[in-house]
Amino acid sequence: MFKTIQLLLMGFLFYSYAMFQGGVVSYTLFYAVCGLLGYLFVMMLYPIHQIKATLTVDDTEIEAGEGTVVTVKLKRPLPMPFMFVTVGLSLPDTMRSTFTNINAFLDPVWPSRTLNTARTVLVSFKRETVLTYTLNHLPRGKHVLEGVDVTIEDIFLFTKKATQIKVNQAIYSYPILIPTDKKNLTWTFQAVTKKLHPYHKLREDMAGVREYVSGDKMSQIDWKKSSKQATLFTKQFDPKPEEKMMFFLDTHNVTHENEWAVTVLYSLMRLFDTHKRAYYVNLSPFHEQSLDPSLSHKQKQQKLARLDVSHYDLTAVMFNKGITPIVISSRKADALPEAFMYQLKKQNGLLILTSTTDRPKVSVTTTHLTPSMVLGGELHES
Repeated sequence: MFKTIQLLLMGFLFYSYAMFQGGVVSYTLFYAVCGLLGYLFVMMLYPIHQIKATLTVDDTEIEAGEGTVVTVKLKRPLPMPFMFVTVGLSLPDTMRSTFTNINAFLDPVWPSRTLNTARTVLVSFKRETVLTYTLNHLPRGKHVLEGVDVTIEDIFLFTKKATQIKVNQAIYSYPILIPTDKKNLTWTFQAVTKKLHPYHKLREDMAGVREYVSGDKMSQIDWKKSSKQATLFTKQFDPKPEEKMMFFLDTHNVTHENEWAVTVLYSLMRLFDTHKRAYYVNLSPFHEQSLDPSLSHKQKQQKLARLDVSHYDLTAVMFNKGITPIVISSRKADALPEAFMYQLKKQNGLLILTSTTDRPKVSVTTTHLTPSMVLGGELHES
């Protein structure tokens, strides 16, 4: 309203000047000003909420540390020339930090990202405007772009109007993998499989004997019973179910240490997938559904991408019977709850510490995988 009064007042002043002064120059100036005032008045009435925006992403699935290109296409309802259009992406908080590559875990401080992506262009009579944005060094997470911020201004910066156009585009940034040639990771994988050694082979108990049938293995013949009878007998076995291996993720309040623990978990999962070993990942402390062998590789990736490790509920950790727990913890050794450790020891589990080389107070089978050990080449065996 105030700007409308300003325009009317300016028009009245120039009209009065032209009527009072008279002459060709005065009338020429008045009509020129009328054109400018008309332009400003149209800008005030411009239907900014009718501007449409489409957003496309080159790569919606990347690995942490990589980047992608976002393209925004604006379509204006009216081809108004000489208009400044400012377009910016509404970036989520999950993009607030930057992650360069796996060596970033050696640095406890990760640079912050500037969330202001606004770009200004001067448009002409074209109704469509295309802008591209490069988002580099994305951290792990499910990053959802929910809005495109649009601001229009006239060339005199007299009128300014803004709106946000709702969009919904997800970018999955999956956990980064530790290179498989790292000895510490391979050693840990062997330690886990060694822990489960008797369960990786089919365990059988003798259930009885029966008469020998052609084709039975000689190793299965019960020679003691056969020697007492006039015929051969073959041992019969009942298989016992294979024990389940279940990963647990234990986090605290340090972001980069938690992210390294997720990286260790994901790298071990990939090793087990490569060797076709079944496993489970219990995510109930994060109020997420657990991962089991029935899920596809992509489903597991997406689960870990959107996992919020800052919301951790230790009371939700339950070591059920019939499983061998493998706990990957980003805590310091002296910060591990004793009740939790005694429960792990009782279950004959394995503890993998990812942020310290100290030993826990409770005697539990422990291995260490800190960033400096894995990426810096240090070797530490427990």
